[in-house]
Formats: sequence, structure tokens, C-alpha cells
Amino acid sequence: MKLSRNAVLALVTVVLLLTSACLTAFSLFLPFIEREFGWSRAMVTLPYTVAMVAWGISSPLFGKLADDRGARPVMLLGIVLMAAGFLGMGLAENLWQLCVAFGLLAGTAMGAASITIGALLVSKHFDTRRRAWAVSVVQSASPLNPLLFAPLLFLVVKVFGWRTAAFLISAQLFLIALPLAWLGARDPDTARLAARYRAPWSACVPYLRNRSMVALFVARLSCGLAFFQTAHLVVLTMSKGFDPVVGTTALSIYGASAVAWTLLFGRLADRFGRARMLGLSYAIRGVGTLGLAAAVPNEWVFYLLVIVGIGPTFGTIAIQNVLFFEAVGPRLAGVMLGLSFIVHQIGSALGPQIGSIVYDVTHTYDGYQFVIGLVLLVSAAITYNITDLSAPQPGPAVAASPSRA
Repeated sequence: MKLSRNAVLALVTVVLLLTSACLTAFSLFLPFIEREFGWSRAMVTLPYTVAMVAWGISSPLFGKLADDRGARPVMLLGIVLMAAGFLGMGLAENLWQLCVAFGLLAGTAMGAASITIGALLVSKHFDTRRRAWAVSVVQSASPLNPLLFAPLLFLVVKVFGWRTAAFLISAQLFLIALPLAWLGARDPDTARLAARYRAPWSACVPYLRNRSMVALFVARLSCGLAFFQTAHLVVLTMSKGFDPVVGTTALSIYGASAVAWTLLFGRLADRFGRARMLGLSYAIRGVGTLGLAAAVPNEWVFYLLVIVGIGPTFGTIAIQNVLFFEAVGPRLAGVMLGLSFIVHQIGSALGPQIGSIVYDVTHTYDGYQFVIGLVLLVSAAITYNITDLSAPQPGPAVAASPSRA
């Protein structure tokens, strides 16, 4: 069945809206798991760390599979793995079981059924005039999840417990996300044509020698390090002296602002250039994060700093994904995006774990927030003037123009 590119965009966005529960759920579950098992903050964060590592390792593998066979089978497999992971999470009775269920299963699934594959698929359907906007739409699914579902999920956790909430997420993945992905995750090229023009893994090497590409990878790492703010947002709120309800509200406000920032940066990137808007997104996040490191007088100021410091995160990711796609072309974009996400997920794994250790020792996130704010500002400086991301001598299959639906 042939679908229009806008129909593909809409269906993939809804699928990613549901699979993005991975990021929202852990932040909400964290204090309740901590209370049930009596673990330290560092121990409770370990399954999330494992998930970020698994996400990073699986991303280039699933990206290569999507390059060669199309996005549909990759996304379907990812949804099944994620649903199984949340089912196992709800049944877990100790730390290693949580690490296997959420860390290995759900984390690996993120490499197949999240923003990397979604951005790859949508990028193939849209040309350069609207590509950044289209990718920003599909990327907005991740922050839209906490906006729409965080209050409901928090209510389920409060009334029925975090295990029931995990079962509920598993059910919606099996019953809603899987059928929608079956219908909508379709490449403009058929799997047969994709298989005819496969690019070898070695085709990545010339691009990785490009200094601007290296700068983009370094910035990707800093973006990952700052992800601890999302994973720890509820407990970060509590560390500032506010109660968990304020933290849940902050999750929803983060979701709303992230959607707005992502769509705005997508439009601006199409009009004023990818690199400049990427640098601007890092600069805004850096300033906001430095603000979060200071004393916060009330919850309204805290909400504002969440909007500025954490809100633009997915706008950053959207522009980066477009830059990677346009640099290497559709035959190599999946694996290149996957390689970049290894770097991102190293940061996403280290960031929350280091933040947890710092908190256990100092009982505050402020010093760590200050360092992350400075790192984001450095990333703004090195990405603002990126110009040439091309390889010295790209092969014809790698440099092929993207198809249009």
C-alpha cells in the first residue's frame, strides 16, 4: 500500500510518541523504585545506564539494517523488544532483572524504534526545503510523550504502583504502536532496491576524517551528557526543595516546551542554515543549565529554567540528524546516525550515573549542572560555523540523492 509522505510522517510520529515512554517512564519510576528496594540513587540509575549503553551499541547495527532492508522490519522488531522489556520490568524483583528488562531489552529497542530510525525514514521522504521541519515534527514525539502522558502515568503509579504502569506501557506498545508501525513505517525505496545499492561499513571512514564531522560528534557527546537532566528531572526537582508533584509538572512543561523548541528550530534550520541553529540551540541550553545550577527561589523560576535549559534538547537532536543525513546520503545515513548515537549514548550513560554519584556524595546536583552548562556552551562555539561535512571522495552509492515520495 502506497502512502503519502505526510501520512508516513503522521503515523511514524504517533509510533515514536508511544515508544518514547522509555525516557518518560524511568524518570517517574525512579523515586518509587528507590523507595521500594531501599537502594542508593546510583544503584537505581544503573538500569537506565545499561539502557543508554544498549541503545548506543544497537543504533549502528539497526541503522545498517534499515539502510539495507528498510525501516519497517527494524521498527517492528524494536517495538516488540520494548514491549517485552516493560513487561519484564513490571515482573522484576531485583537489580539484575531490572537491568535485563529495562536496560538490555528496552534499551536495545530504542536503537530500532526511536528517533534515529524515525529521522532516517522521514528524511528520505522530504527534500532539503522541508526536511529539517519534517524531522523536527517526528522528533517532537519524544518530548510530547511526557506532556501528554506524564500526569496520567504518575496517577497510575500513585494509585496502582510503578509495576502496573510498566504493564500498561507494554500493552499499549503491543496493541497500538505495533499495528501503526506495520502500516506507516514505509521507505520511499523498496527493500529490493535498497539491497541492490548497499554501502559497505568502510564507506563511513572518509567522513569520520572530516574535522567538522568530528566536531559534530563531540557536540553529540555533550548532548548525551546533558540527558541526565531528563532522566533525573523529578528527583532533581526534589533536590531543589520542591515536592514530586512539582517534578511531574516540570516533566509536562519540559514536554510542551521541547515540542515548541523542536518545531521552531526545524523551521529556522530550513530558512537560516543547519549549523547556526544547531549552535544556537546548544547556547540556549547552556545558559539555562547554568541557571539550574544556581539557587532557585520558587517553582515558577524552576519551570522557566526547565524550558530554557532542557526544552531545546530535541531541537538540537533534530538538526544534528538532518546534518548527518545530508552529509552522507540515504544509503549510509542509518549507520552514520547509529555511530553518532553511540557517542550520544556514551554521554547519556555517563551523565546520569555521574550525576547520581555526585548527588550521593554532595546531596546536590548544582556543581554537576554548572559543569554541564559550560560543556554545552563549548559545543555551541564549535558547531556554529560548521560548513563542510563531506568526505574527500564519496562513492556514487553513498552520495546518491534521496528519493522523494
